[in-house]
Amino acid sequence: MTYFTWFFLDKEKDIIVNLYKDLDRIYYILKTPNHASGNLIRNIAKICDLKLSKDENDMLIIKGEVPCFIDGNNQENYIFKFGDTEIARIFPDGSVEVKATIPAIAKTLLSQSKEALLPLDKTLFETFIRKDLKFRADLHTHMNGNLTGDVLIALGIAHQIRYPLYYVKKLDLKLTQSQWDKLAEQREKVARQFVTSDLKGKYLDRKINDNTFINFADLILNNLDNAEENIVKIRGSLAVIKDGQAVFTNLEKVYIYRYVFCKGVESEEKISLIKRDMIPDKDVRAALMQMVRDKENPAYCHNTIFQDKLLWIARSYKRQGIVYAEISDTTLVKKYESLEMLRQVHEVMPSIYQETGVMIRFLAAMRRIPLTIIKDAVTPDNYLEQNLEVLKATALDPYVAGCDFVGEEINDIITLKPAFKELVKIAAADPSFVIRVHAGENDSQKDNIAHSIECVKDSLAPGQKMPKMRLGHGLYTYSLTSKKGKDTLKQLIDNNVVLEFQISSNVRLNNLNTLEKHPLKQYLKHGIACVQGTDGAALYGTDAIEEELSLKKMLGLTDKEVQLMKDAEKKIIEESQQAYSDKKAAFERLVKNKDFEEVLLDKMQTVKIASKNSKHEMKYDSNKILKEQISELTWDKFPVVLVGGSFNTENRATKLSTNATKQIDEMLNYLDPEEVFFVIGHKISGYEKYLLEHNDKGFKIYSFVPAVVTKREAEKIKNSGVKVRVSTESQAMGTYKSFNYEIFERRPSMVVAFDGNSAAANLIQEAKNGKGKSVILVWSKSKILMQKAKSLHGYAYSFDADKEIVELMESLKNKYSKELK
Repeated sequence: MTYFTWFFLDKEKDIIVNLYKDLDRIYYILKTPNHASGNLIRNIAKICDLKLSKDENDMLIIKGEVPCFIDGNNQENYIFKFGDTEIARIFPDGSVEVKATIPAIAKTLLSQSKEALLPLDKTLFETFIRKDLKFRADLHTHMNGNLTGDVLIALGIAHQIRYPLYYVKKLDLKLTQSQWDKLAEQREKVARQFVTSDLKGKYLDRKINDNTFINFADLILNNLDNAEENIVKIRGSLAVIKDGQAVFTNLEKVYIYRYVFCKGVESEEKISLIKRDMIPDKDVRAALMQMVRDKENPAYCHNTIFQDKLLWIARSYKRQGIVYAEISDTTLVKKYESLEMLRQVHEVMPSIYQETGVMIRFLAAMRRIPLTIIKDAVTPDNYLEQNLEVLKATALDPYVAGCDFVGEEINDIITLKPAFKELVKIAAADPSFVIRVHAGENDSQKDNIAHSIECVKDSLAPGQKMPKMRLGHGLYTYSLTSKKGKDTLKQLIDNNVVLEFQISSNVRLNNLNTLEKHPLKQYLKHGIACVQGTDGAALYGTDAIEEELSLKKMLGLTDKEVQLMKDAEKKIIEESQQAYSDKKAAFERLVKNKDFEEVLLDKMQTVKIASKNSKHEMKYDSNKILKEQISELTWDKFPVVLVGGSFNTENRATKLSTNATKQIDEMLNYLDPEEVFFVIGHKISGYEKYLLEHNDKGFKIYSFVPAVVTKREAEKIKNSGVKVRVSTESQAMGTYKSFNYEIFERRPSMVVAFDGNSAAANLIQEAKNGKGKSVILVWSKSKILMQKAKSLHGYAYSFDADKEIVELMESLKNKYSKELK
């Protein structure tokens, strides 16, 4: 057999079908090389009733023959099918016409579990949408999540960006010896600049490696023997994790990898790009060749990386049939960066629109909580005031459609209510100004949909109309049949609030573990305007077309329901296009012959908002107030993380079950304090409190606490006698990230989960994803956590009065002998 061609069954290039020819017969080998667990290919084989085998590298593969058919024109067609679904048509000249794919949402669910949980009709999608029902907008997306890894890699080569040594090592990229030698020489020079640094050990190494660079074009083009392997690794770093669901921590890390390209700095020493046609990946090669041609186009020849990014976003939208997009970006609330961004937008966007017919506008994004993953970043206490000061000016620009509150939803939006008073002032002057809030993305803040509307309504001036308002995600609120749920529905309807849905990101970010209770159909039934977004499609291996297919197939939307969404979208597109025209005319009158950056600087107004809600207690630095109890986690014992009180929403208390406390009693009797220690959250409540009160054998117990606590919380922690680990997160619901950093990523562990909301589900997912193997045990009476456990079939185990925890531990001893020793 000779190699013939290949194609992919997904957009992330995770499922590859290699084709081989022997005379007039074609054979296939299907592989999933980026999925180390093997769950994805095992589940595909099971759903499609196909036989698994192994290749020479002991990797699972699916092999078979592609049958040949003769069509009505007596032409040969090789038709690749799974079940009754035609996947692709292969022609004798080597061209392939793909007719069905596995969407990102299905791929994630198949990767997550050791047992297939989806039927064939929700695994393979035929990629056809009725023209009259095709969505034409992306109304919820993020600037640095739009472009595929292939396009970003091509951008990095075209602009010859600096690529840090840290990422070369982190991704285990292969370089030539001369490249390593050059990097070593440069690193030595960089290290001299840090001789007086207070940083030590790995922190100093990281700082030096972050500031030692290789020209990315050099990395790829002068290293072609390793280019294919390196491109695969780099591409993988630019999307969320493959083998299952991610959590917000993973998303933040992916954004950092993307910033190298999206906010790239060009290398001082350039190389020739003459070897560009030798790049082994055809998609990277094609994008780069077009970028080189663009340099000959007067409209694009001087494009910055940002301008090229906009151009390729628009080209991508054009291929997807999208004509209007609103992209959320935090740059627009940064004083001087926002002016530079808008200058570049005004320079290039007319040419982009002329080529693609795609109108791109922006939402100025403010973080609901400060970003903590970038360690050196210092967020001032008055960051929201500074954001609003800038927004007062940038909101005048026609390319700015409104604002957005972004970030992980682990706080009640009501705490930011003072900021909304300034936003509605902007909306009073500009009726087209959109106020969007990320709300209802997870179940930890079920009041956030209602509270977001309340924040706007209560901030209106007398007689002021309700501004245009959209809520991103809208998955979780109280039951729509309850009084609170009905009140929320009424507020949504009465105030013409639009809900935006992004099903792939919901699943891939661990916010949606079961599709049966998705609320979209209920909202449509009640007459609420609903639209689709992608949430930064490339992060999740999807696009606008696949998102629409997923909504329709996974949630069973009827054509009538899709039409309702299409109508809501059409209205927004028409109003937004008109708003752009009106604002453009007003902006030209405002600027006249003056420099628009100076005009906007003059329009920036000092903003003062209430820094504290009087209902909230003062908080103190945990490192200071709890310093006597802070202690490193011991390494001579095995950690057992007990979840049962700290990861509930603020208004939800854990109710103790006699059967559950009996499990704790038996576990304490079974385990040995010389071998095991416990780790809990900061609330010292529920099952965590019970553990402390019944710790007669003297187990060491550590509590992870947020970076700031109230005096009352501090006293409770002090009185409990626990040892303390202080999280980098100031929000209590975000401390699950520290459990990951200090336990799941570093060492074997066990999680025993009795109760909790989304933060507890995130902690469980982090335990599954972590580099240190974790045994996950979940109390079967916890409905919320059992949804998570079921999605982790084969990785999480349930226990209850009928299958007691000690019995389960005994049965798992052989499987996890090291961990449970």
